[in-house]
Amino acid sequence: VEACARPGCPVCRCLASDARQYLASLLYEQVNDPDTRRRLRASWGFCNWHAWMLREVSDPAFGSAIMYEDFLRVAIHRFERGARRTGPRPGGPLGWLRRPRHRGGRPVPAEVYRRRAVCPGCRLTAEAETSYAEMALLFVDDPEFERAYEQSQGLCVPHAARALDLGAGTAAAPRLLARTLPKWAELRRDLQGFIGKHDHRKRQPFTEGESTAYLRAIEVVAGGPGLFGNDLRAGAGRRRRGGRGDRRPGGHGATRQAGPEIR
Repeated sequence: VEACARPGCPVCRCLASDARQYLASLLYEQVNDPDTRRRLRASWGFCNWHAWMLREVSDPAFGSAIMYEDFLRVAIHRFERGARRTGPRPGGPLGWLRRPRHRGGRPVPAEVYRRRAVCPGCRLTAEAETSYAEMALLFVDDPEFERAYEQSQGLCVPHAARALDLGAGTAAAPRLLARTLPKWAELRRDLQGFIGKHDHRKRQPFTEGESTAYLRAIEVVAGGPGLFGNDLRAGAGRRRRGGRGDRRPGGHGATRQAGPEIR
């Protein structure tokens, strides 16, 4: 309900807020905790999103330095160990990169990095994402939530899809969608108004909604800034597996499942 009063997708807002709280708690209370450090070593530190979000936490420098000194030490050790496993190293200290590779065609450190554990922050975010989507379904007919959601900008496309997946076969899913689609349609009208007023023959000023429509549309279609991963590594995987014809849709999380292409 509180997130509905803020701009953008309410679930995105909750997840971003949770991520900042998690990082703040870790920096101030768990930076030297053995279990926390072990989980972060297994994932080679935080993912790109959580790593750069550290800058948004109050006074992050000292705690971040402690953690990343350890992460860098472990990375150096893993690469040095990969070099030792190959035996003699002709061609200098990194000559091992030109020797026979680990099964799968990757040098040993690259294979270990590829199989790293999921970022602990992302694991918590994925669990919270499911809980928030389930909450929206559970309270879709609650008067307080209904009033708050009516005033919100609605769920983004990724989180609407997640809610529909979780609520498949229930009456709550179509009701939540019925309250979300009119918001997207209204945003589309703002976009059309903004586009149309760029015609030099028209002199009408942009409305407030029209002037911010493109930014709101980006979030509705793609989700909140930084929350969902890019397809850089997934694209590389597609090229290795099947070339340009092997198309797979992107999504939240580390695993991407094949699915039909919808036009």
